[in-house]
Amino acid sequence: MKALKTIAVAAVATALLASCGGGPGGSSSGRIDSINLWVPPLAANTKDAELWADIVKPFEKKNKVDVKVTVISWDTYESKYLTGMASKDGPDVGYMYGEMMGDYIAKNQLVDLSGMVTQEQKDNLLFLDKGKVNGKQYSLPLVVGGARVLFYNKGLFAKAHVEPPKTWDDFLAISKILKAKGIQPFTASWGDPARGAMNASFIPWLLQSGGSLFAEDGSKTAFDTPEAIETATFIKQLHDEEILPKDTTGLVMDQSFKQFTDGKAAMMIDTEQDAPRIDKAGVKWGYVTSLKKRQQGTMIAADALVMTKRCKVQKTCYDLMTFVESGKQMTKLHKQANFPPIGKDEKNTYAAAFRPIYATQRDILKPLPVVSNSTPAYDALYKNLQQMLNEQKMPEQAMKDAAAEGNKQLGEGK
Repeated sequence: MKALKTIAVAAVATALLASCGGGPGGSSSGRIDSINLWVPPLAANTKDAELWADIVKPFEKKNKVDVKVTVISWDTYESKYLTGMASKDGPDVGYMYGEMMGDYIAKNQLVDLSGMVTQEQKDNLLFLDKGKVNGKQYSLPLVVGGARVLFYNKGLFAKAHVEPPKTWDDFLAISKILKAKGIQPFTASWGDPARGAMNASFIPWLLQSGGSLFAEDGSKTAFDTPEAIETATFIKQLHDEEILPKDTTGLVMDQSFKQFTDGKAAMMIDTEQDAPRIDKAGVKWGYVTSLKKRQQGTMIAADALVMTKRCKVQKTCYDLMTFVESGKQMTKLHKQANFPPIGKDEKNTYAAAFRPIYATQRDILKPLPVVSNSTPAYDALYKNLQQMLNEQKMPEQAMKDAAAEGNKQLGEGK
């Protein structure tokens, strides 16, 4: 999950490559001796191989099948899939994030799971809808979290006698009061080399304006829509009025985070997974899940298990996916990887402060769209927004250029 790389441990666990022997398009029934399961490192203690061995062991025993787990480092995750999917040793079941999934759907390498999903799963799995692409169930969300929320410093808010904002207008009004008190209102990293910085600095604002990143069918970007241009104009306003730091285009994510934890900025948008780091810095904080312009909305990661067409017996592969996502096994995962529960059958041990996000606000949580060849389109968007903030382009021109470049990339990816 690109969006959650910062909260995953970038370590390479043991790779246990073995072939399932499946060619493209497996049967719906029959027997197989082994299943290749590919996952990234998620465990806080980096002992992912041991964690996954414990998770799949009961399934192996019951079904008399060898689940060969390969844990792949985040740094090589996408490249490993590119080579693995073309080899005999690739995954039968794998963990994918949205930017990856669209490419493999376009190549017809993933199985549509729609006919396999049971009523029990529909009733139990909380984020099942996040695994649908163009009405088809291509995945079962496994790791859902990392909501980008607006953190605020309670001490600085008290000093300025302001209350947490609810709307964009509130945000602007509060920011002006904070500035008048000599307090930097807000920080964001617009100089980070990673386009993932937009997950906090741009995408939540875009969703709140009622905008989107791509057309519904993924055929083109939505970077030049009125809502997207409005969002870019708002970001430019924050920059011009110094609600954002003067040096925002030189800040990477760690630097803007430190501005907040050092008490040098009153607000930031960040994943709720970073709350323990804020606590460690001694900052008393509160949060707002989402501000509102036309609507509420913010970004989450919704990484998922998929079945590739390499799997020889789809029923067994799907049974494995279902077993992994059962409450008992997810409890094991969440003891090592701190994410919200994905099913009603799992005991909720997630941080109490953030449980309401995933219990009552699920409808405003939006993962990145699953679109083929979206990565270079995101790169085009980020580049043009940076140029805008560096006074090289006005908002409308930046977004029109981003759309033209992004659409060209989407077309080349087909």
